[in-house]
Amino acid sequence: MKQANAKQKQWMKDIAEFTNEVGLGCLYGSEFEGRTDFQLHHVLGRSAKHNKIPIGHEFIIPVPFELHDVNSNHPDNVTHRKKAFVERFGDQRGIFQVLYAGIAQWGYDVPSMEIYNTIMDTNA
Repeated sequence: MKQANAKQKQWMKDIAEFTNEVGLGCLYGSEFEGRTDFQLHHVLGRSAKHNKIPIGHEFIIPVPFELHDVNSNHPDNVTHRKKAFVERFGDQRGIFQVLYAGIAQWGYDVPSMEIYNTIMDTNA
C-alpha cells in the first residue's frame, strides 16, 4: 500500500477540519446536524485506481462513527452493509461531490479536476 504524500495528508486534514467546523448534517441530514464524531472513509481503499489513475487517497468521505467503525453493528454501517448505507444516504460519489463543493467553497485546496472527474466516473 502506497503511503499518502504531503498533499494527500493535507487533504485528509482539511476534510477533518472542515467537518469539525460544519458538522455532518450537510452530508447525512438533520439527524447528524452538529455532530463531529466521524471517521475518514477511503471509499475504494487507499490504493484504489480507476482508469489507471490513483484516487485512493483522495476519494475520502467523513462518515459518522457508528456508520463506519468496524466494531459498530449499526444496520447502515458502510463497512459491513454498504447497500443499506447507500440506500439511506445515496451513493458515496454523491457524498464526495457535496463534500468537495463545500470544501472548495470554504477556500480549501481540493484535488485536481482530473482526480475529481475520475472519482465521479466510478460506480461507488
